[in-house]
Amino acid sequence: MKKVMLVLLLLVTGVFLASCGGERTSTDEKRLVEWYELSEDAKLDTSKEITIKFWHRMGADSQALVQKWIGEFEQIYPNITVIEEKAAGDYTALADKIALSIPAGTNPDIAESYPDHIARYAQAKAPLALNNFISNPNIGYTEDEVADFLPGLWAEGQSYDSEGTILSLPFTKSSEAFFYNKTYFDLHDYEVPTTWDEVFEIAEDIKLREPDAIPFGYDSEDNLFITGSEQWQAPYTGYNAETGKGEVQFNNDTSKEMIKYFKDKVDRGLMLTRALNGDAYTSDIVKTGKKMYMYVGSTGGTRYAYTGMTQEVFDEGYRVGVAPLPAKDEAHRKQIQQGPNINLFKKNDEQQMIAAWLFAKYMISPEKSAEFCIPSGYAPVRYSAYETDAWQNYLATIKENPTTMNEASSKLVKEAIEIFLNNGDIFFTSAVFNLSSKTRTEAGALMVKILAYQPTSDADLDAYINSEYQKTYDFITN
Repeated sequence: MKKVMLVLLLLVTGVFLASCGGERTSTDEKRLVEWYELSEDAKLDTSKEITIKFWHRMGADSQALVQKWIGEFEQIYPNITVIEEKAAGDYTALADKIALSIPAGTNPDIAESYPDHIARYAQAKAPLALNNFISNPNIGYTEDEVADFLPGLWAEGQSYDSEGTILSLPFTKSSEAFFYNKTYFDLHDYEVPTTWDEVFEIAEDIKLREPDAIPFGYDSEDNLFITGSEQWQAPYTGYNAETGKGEVQFNNDTSKEMIKYFKDKVDRGLMLTRALNGDAYTSDIVKTGKKMYMYVGSTGGTRYAYTGMTQEVFDEGYRVGVAPLPAKDEAHRKQIQQGPNINLFKKNDEQQMIAAWLFAKYMISPEKSAEFCIPSGYAPVRYSAYETDAWQNYLATIKENPTTMNEASSKLVKEAIEIFLNNGDIFFTSAVFNLSSKTRTEAGALMVKILAYQPTSDADLDAYINSEYQKTYDFITN
């Protein structure tokens, strides 16, 4: 699978076909930023003292780990000094600070970033395109090394234009997962569902037995809309083939079919979302041990499946299972990826960019990827990270038959992370451009409006959906 996905990536991006210092082509005008022309014989000048800055918003534990890495890195490269800074307390504030620093020329060399933030920086042509760094024979990656990255996570770095410009590298990634009351499933001989139809067949059976139950919950309407679009093959956002620019595309009949599918389940009392639950996480209902038995939530919040549960519920035998996100059908198994990446910025000094690139590579090496993810619950981004001593030693601590909530939580985190290892090709990301963040927010709000609407007839529902889709589309694009 790794080799197949690598071939697909190379066909799409031409990463290793990109020439260094070659003649410009018409594709350049479709690129979000210009590809830096790194020479093939580029290498670090070890005689020159270089200082680079890394901005992030990490908590104390993760920051301490990065500081340890910096000490190790500086021993390998004594002429490079890395200054890390917790520049903000959250991603939005970090993006704002970086955006303000770009015109002043005080922006960092490396930053934690979400795709929408990088698209924002690209309006000033500030991010460094990494294609010629990746393909460089001296300091880049081999084809096997690119294939070592989980393909869906790697592909997110080239979601910024139609020409395969790579502006970010996967760093600490999460997704969504299907969590379920395993004890209840075992009691009633339910198989873990792989499709939405199977989810709602189980929900209907539960409803017959418990009429006041709402068997299934979904915590993010934004993700439900985007992932549903992908699974239904309904255009959401994409790139115009002629201009290479991003477009808002969700206003289509297939998308409306998708949203009506889930609205039917809400109307029948089979499903609840976070907004329909008073903006409270549906996982909080599930872990009471009754009335809701399945939910979709972030793998980054896996520990919350047990956090806050009463000891009494746990002692009564409540256990949680986790599985990949259900799909429309087996041919369209897709789920959204989340979590920050890292990106680099263009600088006037090539040696400074090379030093930043080497540190970025160090942070996402197999050993460091595993080391960071074990305490955080994020997924290692490389296949070989799951073969490291750090990961294998972590697995040795997991108890298959946990007797405490901490043991049960650790086992569930391990199982959630392994969804990435075992399903590397199902993760996707949407096109990223200046309207993508706004589209995500408004699409989620559109989903909530339609799920909550109480129509008087089928015709009334169709008219309402058509009207709200058009109003939302107009609001985003005008």
